[in-house]
Amino acid sequence: MRPGRLLALLACCASLVAADKPETANEAAVPRTELKAQIAPGATLRFDFPELTVDRKGARAACHLKLPANYDAAKKYPLVVWLGGGEGGNQPNGSFLPAGDFILVGLPYPKGANNPKQANMVGDYGKVWAYHRFMLEEIAKVIPNLDRSRSIIAGFSNGGHAIDGMLRLSAKPRLTDHFGVLLFVDGGGTAYSSLGALNDLKGKFAYACWGELKGSNKPNTSHLPAALKAKGATVVGSEMAGVGHAFGETEKPKIAEWLEKVALAAPDKK
Repeated sequence: MRPGRLLALLACCASLVAADKPETANEAAVPRTELKAQIAPGATLRFDFPELTVDRKGARAACHLKLPANYDAAKKYPLVVWLGGGEGGNQPNGSFLPAGDFILVGLPYPKGANNPKQANMVGDYGKVWAYHRFMLEEIAKVIPNLDRSRSIIAGFSNGGHAIDGMLRLSAKPRLTDHFGVLLFVDGGGTAYSSLGALNDLKGKFAYACWGELKGSNKPNTSHLPAALKAKGATVVGSEMAGVGHAFGETEKPKIAEWLEKVALAAPDKK
């Protein structure tokens, strides 16, 4: 092989390795003050938070945000936050939404906020909320036209547990100061929430769904709708028939219809 071609091949391989290399907490982050210049219809923005602890996977704290295709800075939009299961992640998820314009973002969990009695579970909800609250406040500085009353926080498994636990924190500002709609997918319930009773949820909307499990997950999650309703929320509880510990595809259109016709259509949400 000619030297020139060999050098070109090596350069190509090096670029591929660099592209696949996972980001670390020590790499340079894009200043959030520069993100306003990236705002455009359909744009995806990456928010880096080098001042925060690394996420549960050991990567630099960050989240990815997706703007709607016809984004207009003069209009207000619901923010849809997704909290993943297991170790979590920072990618948005809008697979359960109705047609419409939403700003999507995925928030990670901080390292060290595990449940000491069950390491694979989230547990220090105060630490999780402090992490998420900082991110939400920084997002609002870049994108101030968020419609908080119609914003949605949704989570699967650990994500549902995290939402449940954060709802029980008494200090202000609270989770409900940022969101009007709560979505629990096979997660939540009193078994993982030892921080006290739920706070007032009057005027809020909640949808809790769970798979047909026989273990501890099913009874805990299935008790959640009654607890949410007792605090004033407008609630739907749904067992996902034929689904185990997963976000059943058959449930997503049900949630989308509920969001469109109920949670996002209420007079005080317009």
